Amino acid sequence: MRSGKLVLPLVLTLASSACKDAVGPGYIEIIEVTVGPTLARCYGVGEQTCMVVDGSLFYDGIDGFNYEPGYTYRLRIGKYDPWNGNEPPQDAGRYAYRLLEQLEKARAPSTPATLLVGPTRVTCSDSDDFCLLVDGVPYNDIITNFEYEAGFYYTLNVNKYGDGRHVLDEIVAKNEATGTDEEIIAVGPGRVHCNDNRSIYCKVVNGAPFPSEIVGFKPVHGFSYRLRVVRFSMFPGGVTPPSDNIPTYGYRWLETLERNPAN
Repeated sequence: MRSGKLVLPLVLTLASSACKDAVGPGYIEIIEVTVGPTLARCYGVGEQTCMVVDGSLFYDGIDGFNYEPGYTYRLRIGKYDPWNGNEPPQDAGRYAYRLLEQLEKARAPSTPATLLVGPTRVTCSDSDDFCLLVDGVPYNDIITNFEYEAGFYYTLNVNKYGDGRHVLDEIVAKNEATGTDEEIIAVGPGRVHCNDNRSIYCKVVNGAPFPSEIVGFKPVHGFSYRLRVVRFSMFPGGVTPPSDNIPTYGYRWLETLERNPAN
């Protein structure tokens, strides 16, 4: 999974040249917005991280605004056209935004919580993507400030906010998922439906749907593979996963033995 760092698009680098001054004639409109205390997973050109503005995902940045998770902000911002009426470059936003005044910054109320994060990402329950495995179930979002590294079990102390999202407080434990059983597995070449959900797809491992990633393995589309892997438990201590769609074990890539183009 990606990190909790805010991804700012290219348009922000042109803010200073596009605006005539800090109050006015270069702006299309001046608006007041509320920025929430957490960041969120979103999709633009691939996966990225968005602020939550007025309760919705905000795919742009705000030039001059220094965001700090855990606070609710009230801002006055200016909306402008950084391209002076010309067509923006591919994948760039039509408009850009600039901070004019920070009206309020208040610490948002939260509840402390402890989360257990699994050693690989698993197929999301409601989208065709991979999600963190949090407390035994797919978590279709990010944990703000948490830098996830596959192949490790984590115990996290977090602050949980009213929108249900979390901000990392501290990593209590990070332990490598190890195993002793090496295996040879066949992967691919394509993907298949995961169980009965016709909108979510899994990779194929040993001829069956496998709803998880393989740690360290980066497949190329259109190829099948034979891999040497080590197998480890997704739920150490004999914990039973809460759903049949959650794998009980994961794989760590050791070696690619074969790579063959799909027929």
